[in-house]
Amino acid sequence: MTLFFYLLRALATSTAFAIGALGFVVFPAVAVSAVHKLGGVSLGAVLRYIPMIGIQLTPYLVSLGFLLAVVSTFGRLASDREWIALQMAGVHPARALVPGAVVAGVLAAGTIWLIGTLSPQWSLEKDNFRANMLVQTLRNLAPGRTEFDIGRFYLSARGRDGAAFTEVQIRVPNPDPLAENEILALVADRVDITFDDTFMYMALTDVRTVNRTEAYFGGGNGGRIPLDLIFQRRAKDETRAKYRTSSGMLRDIADGVLEPDMRSKYVFEVHQRWSLGATYFLFLLIGMPTGLWLRAGTQLTALGAASVYAFAYYIFSLRLGQSLAEKGVLPPELAAWSTTGIALVIGVFMQWRLAKR
Repeated sequence: MTLFFYLLRALATSTAFAIGALGFVVFPAVAVSAVHKLGGVSLGAVLRYIPMIGIQLTPYLVSLGFLLAVVSTFGRLASDREWIALQMAGVHPARALVPGAVVAGVLAAGTIWLIGTLSPQWSLEKDNFRANMLVQTLRNLAPGRTEFDIGRFYLSARGRDGAAFTEVQIRVPNPDPLAENEILALVADRVDITFDDTFMYMALTDVRTVNRTEAYFGGGNGGRIPLDLIFQRRAKDETRAKYRTSSGMLRDIADGVLEPDMRSKYVFEVHQRWSLGATYFLFLLIGMPTGLWLRAGTQLTALGAASVYAFAYYIFSLRLGQSLAEKGVLPPELAAWSTTGIALVIGVFMQWRLAKR
C-alpha cells in the first residue's frame, strides 16, 4: 500500500501541475480570442465568455497534462534508481499501473461528463451569448463614447447630444437580401439608435451614402437592420450531434425514432465521447514505458515524445474514425473506437516489452 499511495500522490500532484502549466500557456490565446469576438463589451462579459471557448479545449489539455505527468513521474523513478529498487524487490510493473489507473478513472469520468453533458449546452449558447452581450453593449454605451466597432457595425461620431450621435460616419451591412455581403457606408449629421429583440433602428438626419447603395437610407428617414445580420447570428440546428447531450442521443437511439443517417451520427458521437474518456488509460499504458526508457537527464526528450504521442493520437482520432464512419467502412461505434484500438495495441506491446526487460 505504501507504493500505491506514493505513486498516487506523485501522479496526482504532477497531473495538477501539468494541467495548470498548460492552462497558463493556453489562457492568453483563449482570452485574446474572447476579447476579439466580444470587442467593446465589459470585462465581466469577457470573463463569462472565456469558459465557453475553453471548455472545448479542456479534455485535450487535461489528457495531455496527465500523459506528461505519467512520463515525468516514471522518468524520475528511473533517473533516481527507484525503479531498479522496485524491480529488485520483486514488484511487478503491473502493480505500478494501479495508482495511475485510479487517477485515469477519475479524470475519464469527469471528461465524459464534461463533453457529454456540459459542453454541448455551452456550445449551443455561445453564439447567442456573444450576440446578446454585443447588443447590450450598444444599448448601454458610456455617455462620452463616440466610436465603436462591434460585429459588422462601425460608428464614429464627432460628438454626442444626449443619447444621439452627431456628425457621424457609419459602416453597416446592407439589409437588402440581394446585396447580402455588401457593406453600406453612410455619413449623417445626426443618428438616433434604438433596439428591440430583432432589429436595430437608426433615425438619420441629413444622411448621405458613400457607396452606390443609395436607395435604402435615402431622404433622412432612416431604417432598420436585423441584429442577425450585424452579428452574423445564425439559427442553430439543435438536432446536430455536437449540440446534443449524450443521454439525450442515447434516448433517441433507444426509441428508434431517428432516420438511419441521423442515428449513425448520434451513435458515432456518443462513442467518440466515450473513447475520448478512455484516452487516459491509453496514455498511462504508453507514458509509463516512455518515462522509464527515456530517463536520466533526458526528461525533455521524454516530454517531447509524450507530446508527439498525444498530438498524433488526437489527429488520427479526429480524422480516421469519422472517415471510416462516413464511408461505411466500419459501423459507427467501431469507427469511433478505431484509433483507440490501434493505440491500445501499441500500449499493450510497450507494456509487454517493459515486463520482459
